[in-house]
Amino acid sequence: MFVKLLSVSLFKKGVVALFSLPIDQVLSGMKLAKPVLNMQGTLLLDKDNVLDEKSITALRNAGAKRLWVTDEGSQFLKEQGPQKVFQEIVRQLETVKEKTILGKSFDVNLVNEVAQELVEQIVVNETPFAEMVRMKAAENSILEHMVDVSILSIIIAKSLGMDKLDMRFLCFGTLVHDIGQFLIPREILNKPTQLNDSELKLIRKHPQFGYDILKNIDGVNKHALNITLQHHERLDGSGYPNGIKVNSIAHFSRIVAIADIYTAIIREKGYRRRLPIYEAGELLWAQAGITLDRSLTSAFLNSVVAFPIRSTVKLNNGVVAKVIAQNADFPMRPVVYADGEMVDLSENPTVFITEVIAYESD
Repeated sequence: MFVKLLSVSLFKKGVVALFSLPIDQVLSGMKLAKPVLNMQGTLLLDKDNVLDEKSITALRNAGAKRLWVTDEGSQFLKEQGPQKVFQEIVRQLETVKEKTILGKSFDVNLVNEVAQELVEQIVVNETPFAEMVRMKAAENSILEHMVDVSILSIIIAKSLGMDKLDMRFLCFGTLVHDIGQFLIPREILNKPTQLNDSELKLIRKHPQFGYDILKNIDGVNKHALNITLQHHERLDGSGYPNGIKVNSIAHFSRIVAIADIYTAIIREKGYRRRLPIYEAGELLWAQAGITLDRSLTSAFLNSVVAFPIRSTVKLNNGVVAKVIAQNADFPMRPVVYADGEMVDLSENPTVFITEVIAYESD
């Protein structure tokens, strides 16, 4: 739905944000983005209706659990929509953590429902969700990390034209890919300094721990098993836990590996600083075709990290420039306009972007 320029950085020009929210989080003044039907398919309330307390109560009493709403006229959704969805997903996944720690099977149907919902959200709202992940300085839990990786993996999948069913399989796998970390002592996971050799050896067992948990739970699909076991494997065999190479690493696992690395290096750690997005992108691109799948890394950088056209950036020579075109083969090196001339950074290896000053300005 394209109607107006939004004032916050999370949204591209002309795009109204749509979010599916639990009905208890829906506020008066929000507008329905999709019609609400009951279980028999009867229309309860059509799209474009502005909700008030009376209509929200009526829909709740009729059994509605979630509503698709737009940000039109609602500052709440412009500023909080992605974060509210994120928090709700993390809350729902708490039971996965609790069951795993107790050695019990979690509810696979619950994770399937969350995966389906998250895919639907991101297909509609790719930009604000990507920006939300980029802007966070830290992740407060393993669950938050898994949801961040899920968001970015779905964005890659979308850019590849993956169908929704496969996207849901991918999403399910990413929502549980680090489940093995729940078996690692907290003092090691949260250690503020670098891990010693024995601690690192234990950490590197978490993909196998996770695989062993999931393979004994009915209804967990093969993609989730592959993702959980292989997301730290690398094309050159330098990964873990099994040091497998190239064709032995599943397609979904290759996608998750990229998203997993990116979310890790743009977050604060006790023993290192977070990398700015442009440095993180350069690091990923340096590994493309070596440890990471080159085509998937390119898709990721172009859809998540690359500098949008009209962005204002600073170059390493101190010059402020405007991004005017993308280089598909070199996503971290766009064409910029600086000092009255066009500069193709892919042809100038000594000149590179060091800072994003502003995104998509006129």
